[in-house]
Amino acid sequence: MYLGIDCGTQGTKVVLLDPETGSLVARGHASHPVIAEASGRREQKAEWWIAALRQALQDLFAGTTRSPADVSAIAVSGQQHGLVMLDDGGAVIRNVKLWNDTETAAVNEQLFHAAGGEKRIRSLIGTTIPVGFTASKVAWVRQHEPDIYAQMQQVLLPHDYINYWLTGECATDAGEASGTGYFDVLSRIWSSHMVDVIDPTGRLERSLPRIASPLEPIGTVRPEVAAEFGFSPGVLVACGSGDNVMGALGTGNVAAGRATLGLGTSGVLNLHADKLAESVDPSIYVFCGLDGGWLPTIATMNATSTTTLLQQLFEVEIAEVEHLIASASPGAGGVRMFPYFNGERIPALPRARAVMKGLSADNMTRANLMRAGAESVAFGLKWGYERLALSFERAEQFRLTGGGANSAAWRQILADVFDTDVIRVKCDEGGAYAAALLALTVHQRAKGASVTLYDVCERYVELDETRAAQPRPDVVALYKEWFAAFTDTIANEDFEAD
Repeated sequence: MYLGIDCGTQGTKVVLLDPETGSLVARGHASHPVIAEASGRREQKAEWWIAALRQALQDLFAGTTRSPADVSAIAVSGQQHGLVMLDDGGAVIRNVKLWNDTETAAVNEQLFHAAGGEKRIRSLIGTTIPVGFTASKVAWVRQHEPDIYAQMQQVLLPHDYINYWLTGECATDAGEASGTGYFDVLSRIWSSHMVDVIDPTGRLERSLPRIASPLEPIGTVRPEVAAEFGFSPGVLVACGSGDNVMGALGTGNVAAGRATLGLGTSGVLNLHADKLAESVDPSIYVFCGLDGGWLPTIATMNATSTTTLLQQLFEVEIAEVEHLIASASPGAGGVRMFPYFNGERIPALPRARAVMKGLSADNMTRANLMRAGAESVAFGLKWGYERLALSFERAEQFRLTGGGANSAAWRQILADVFDTDVIRVKCDEGGAYAAALLALTVHQRAKGASVTLYDVCERYVELDETRAAQPRPDVVALYKEWFAAFTDTIANEDFEAD
């Protein structure tokens, strides 16, 4: 059996893969809270992740006749960009600043200019440094909490920390490191120049983990972990990666021309590229793929979180959300929403606040508001995709994952807005499923097999033809007009909070 772990923002998920049938024989889940403050602070305690992992594993093995002793290898997927700081004893010295933390926005602006601006940064690391990346978090702690920073001996990312707890090894992979802002995605090494801009004292440079191969194990589970859960001695632990990279793997997005659209709390759209374009729009993030290629990516901070806020406001169940979106006509009766409830990364509006336009006594219905929320999310993703398509080939189909992919109404809106076929993957356990596939690949390769990630994905990743949607030409034409108006508003309106 192969164990996949996904440490996300809202909780930790675990799955157990049977390689003979390709099915998941058991699942487990446990949630963890988020510390949220008006300043834009979004943090968690690393100990919550471990507690959730313990609970999720307990749930998983309680639901199957399989035993922990059946596990041959483990891999971890995790929320990206979070800052985990350890002291010389391996203890976490402060709360973890998360991917959606915007408290560091001012520091990120300082860092951006100190590094020489967009073109200079692209020349150094092959990508950009939005507020969500780790770089500004490191700089923020160094500037605002110097006593804590002075204790730092190791800098890890969330999935790296789970690996550290499992194995005692400090390591990361190129895909995860791509989201730090101080890693060169072209040469796949830490950028000494960017590291020095963030911290010229050398402490950050000394605290960086080694870059491990994603297709080789970083170690085995610690004896204490094996004893606690009943794993056999010597269970391999793959390096794993961040959730955006692993999400692409879980949809089989490991070959040129494929695209993944993840519709969860945040929205992520990435393409697989065998080579990088010479000129890339500043809005695009470039992550190293697990197979040696790249994943040009756009990401929005506000996706299904938008309709979740409306769901809470209306005090309805999730099934009613689907009904409300579907019952309103395309265009939501003229209601337009700009869902920047948590600021936004695409477009880069970290201090923005949400705006609703076009309301009247006739169109202010729950159905129109809910559909306007869903349409606005699709428009925001398309705004980024149009910039992605300037440098990379458009995809013929989007492979969908995330909670929003379960909704027929969401799927149809995406198909119409993007004028592209969309289809949900059959196994939509996100990063956890991808982690199980990676664990299988690493274990087989460790035994001498020449298996590739492409081989594994072609065998195990299936598309669900019953959960697909095709663009409707008449609606596509309408959405093109409304999207043009959406982009004009973004260009001309100030969404900054007073």
